Amino acid sequence: MPEFLSEYIRELQSKAERIRVDFAPKLEELKETFEKYWVNFTPINCKPDFNVLAVDSSAAKLVTSNGGIFYIVRGLGLSKNDKYRRVFADFEYSPESTYFISNIISRMMEWIEHLIIIEAVENGFDGFILIDGSIYGRMAHIPMEIRFSNRSGFLLNYFETLANMLSICRKHKIPLIGISKESRTSFFREFLIKEILINVEGIDEYFKRRLLFLALDNRRKAVEEAEKTGNSKIIELINELVKRKPDFQLILSCAKASGYTSPLLLGASQRWRREYKRIAERTEEFIISRFPILSRNEDFLKKAVKVAKNILEFPAIVSFHLLPAVQDTPMRIDVPAWYFGIEKRLWEVGWPEPVDIDLDEILRLISAGYCGLDNYNIWLTAVDSEVKLSREVFENLYLPKFEDIVGRLSTPRGYRRVRYP
Repeated sequence: MPEFLSEYIRELQSKAERIRVDFAPKLEELKETFEKYWVNFTPINCKPDFNVLAVDSSAAKLVTSNGGIFYIVRGLGLSKNDKYRRVFADFEYSPESTYFISNIISRMMEWIEHLIIIEAVENGFDGFILIDGSIYGRMAHIPMEIRFSNRSGFLLNYFETLANMLSICRKHKIPLIGISKESRTSFFREFLIKEILINVEGIDEYFKRRLLFLALDNRRKAVEEAEKTGNSKIIELINELVKRKPDFQLILSCAKASGYTSPLLLGASQRWRREYKRIAERTEEFIISRFPILSRNEDFLKKAVKVAKNILEFPAIVSFHLLPAVQDTPMRIDVPAWYFGIEKRLWEVGWPEPVDIDLDEILRLISAGYCGLDNYNIWLTAVDSEVKLSREVFENLYLPKFEDIVGRLSTPRGYRRVRYP
């Protein structure tokens, strides 16, 4: 018997029932409310003859023995007639954690995608633009100074480019669609719990709404306040809400057929709402607090104030989940609200709210691109396969070129580059 197998079996058996219970929603009301906001839909069999620009990116990094970080980010936009490439590479020193550095490089991947979209639209592209990931999630970061030796103001550039991309797509009426597979978001589940909680009788309406916002901002305080009511249903709902289980788990548990969740209009989170207020009322103070070193430069401060005010114009996002087949996993779909004629900005929307909109064109596009479990979108799969940066290419092409041009890197102990004939 392999090592630890008997111990593993005992460990798993002791928790099997709890894991099974956790997977399925405990609240019957949650299942019932799910049905109310679930639309049965089978992807339409149609030709993928849409004019589509699919955009994706990839990255690789190497932490060197002298504490530096060499990284490369590359992005690609593919349409029927054009191909847009961008590459960004640099060497930095940073005292930040590996996790934080990886997060910043992920933002650089998104940033390079935004630059590609701007270039394509300026060159006359006028079809659908697909990006791999959430549009809403790109707005949810907070601009701040980062401890990178050469690019400490990168996040300001990130938001400047994001604002420009959204503005140019709106100006040219370009549908911008974010598609995420197995998103960890929980906005739909939170909306359903709110619908149940608001209808609980015997509790003040204002207090119930305060509890909802508190549950997403201060979980411990929310549970304490719920327990003070002595209402078992309120306590159960708040305890369920603060767990923040992902929407796709709820969908896989409750959906009896393929379909999609009713579209919801998403606004700023509680944390972002506080930042929006500071940006609107005390812009310079916000910039100085977020960029303490860089803001000492007058030119930077002026630019940062302008970028911050543009953040206030970010649109609300219409978002929904689509399950193309019961054997598959859900996709999250994000579209700027202005595409549907909704003129609300992100900061003007609080809790997710249902919207009555026509999704036919979006659903036809997603149906045309869906090719089964192994290929959820033909356009995004194609661009992903071409832009993907393998370890072989990183080690045998990009690292040697860096060393030829800049000088030899001090690689960490034990790091070996695999050489291919």
